[in-house]
Amino acid sequence: MKTKKYNVWFWIVPLIFAAVVMAGIRLVSDTPTGYKFWERPLEWNLIEFGFAIIIAYLCQFIISYLLEKNSKHTGKLTFKMFLSEYLLVLAAGIILFNPCLVLIHYLINDPLGIDDITIANTIFLLVLIIIYSFFRGNQILNAYIDQKLQTQKIKNMQIETELKFLKAQFHPHFLFNALNTIYFQIDEKNETPRKTIEQLSDLLRYQLYDVNQTVTIEQEINFLLTYINLQKVRMKESLKLDISFDPQLKNQKIHSLLLFPLVENALKYVGGEYWIKIDGKLDGNRLLFEVVNAIPQTPFPSSKIGGIGLENLRRRLELLYPGKHRLMISKTTDSYKANLMIEF
Repeated sequence: MKTKKYNVWFWIVPLIFAAVVMAGIRLVSDTPTGYKFWERPLEWNLIEFGFAIIIAYLCQFIISYLLEKNSKHTGKLTFKMFLSEYLLVLAAGIILFNPCLVLIHYLINDPLGIDDITIANTIFLLVLIIIYSFFRGNQILNAYIDQKLQTQKIKNMQIETELKFLKAQFHPHFLFNALNTIYFQIDEKNETPRKTIEQLSDLLRYQLYDVNQTVTIEQEINFLLTYINLQKVRMKESLKLDISFDPQLKNQKIHSLLLFPLVENALKYVGGEYWIKIDGKLDGNRLLFEVVNAIPQTPFPSSKIGGIGLENLRRRLELLYPGKHRLMISKTTDSYKANLMIEF
């Protein structure tokens, strides 16, 4: 039920609701006694039906509010949460309905008995639960379908990535073998080039074999540090690096290579005062990752910085963490900042 748009059904359903409740109450109350409510003064029937319509529309807004509130729990719904929802619906219905019931009987000068309260509440709450169940069930079904579609998209993306890697599998293995050969051809005294080749092999291995897996955040951080150390070999000595990672970032699971594009982007386009700040924090069950780098006074065009790398990152985040991430990019005249939030 798309309540925010207030479509036609949003206005029709309460009228049906009111008519069903009124008909149910009158049938159950009047049939055993042979009472004919249409023979009463017209104003009494108008009062009852008018209040029934008002109550129905108020219930519609309450249901809409509860559906919107509970929608965020749809994917991880438990029996306890489900029971709490229905108890809340019943409580809201009782609180709303009974004062109106007392007022109706007062206005039509009809003493309110225990039978009236029992019959009216039973029928009203039964119809209320049926209507809420219909819309909540539809919401759960749509969420389930969306989740299945999302899962299928992720699988398709993984299959596509795997196929690309299979097509190019010869080249990485050839490169590994070539690097291994070069490594052992370098004299053991030349520690620096041997270390560089070793770091490059680690980077290639991580990108090749862990790209479609979840890894610990510690593994992802180690990969970033290895990449940064490798890049420092070719960077100017004047580069100022400020790197900080929360010690609590250890065994939390994350999809691999989601942080890498931001670091790669910073190292690629750093300029101006030539500094980069990288900061990773744990905030509850969320990772807060920030990369800021200096840029030249004459900045790169907005379309150049990031480019395909950031677009691919956005696509992966949308597929892997729908509704559980936030990527914000901002620029000033002398710096470029990327903020990423991911819920583990």
